[in-house]
Amino acid sequence: MSIDEKSIYVVDGGDYSIYCLGYTQARSVTKDIMKADPWGGIPFVLRQDLELSFDDRGNVVMPRVVLDKILFLASDELPQAEGEQ
Repeated sequence: MSIDEKSIYVVDGGDYSIYCLGYTQARSVTKDIMKADPWGGIPFVLRQDLELSFDDRGNVVMPRVVLDKILFLASDELPQAEGEQ
């Protein structure tokens, strides 16, 4: 596995999903989670198929469709009114 610092990774523990930029940050988050809850299991670190790049100043550049996908993945479902199911 190559270390890719220009991709988005998700640290997925089943009950949570944490999105990180770069493999090093994802591994660091994973280690922090395992230290905080050693009995919680080992979270998965998965590379996301999201196209992004960097400009000459180091800013992240991505197509609008990628931003929409990130916002969808990071959003919770809308709350339901009482009685609706």
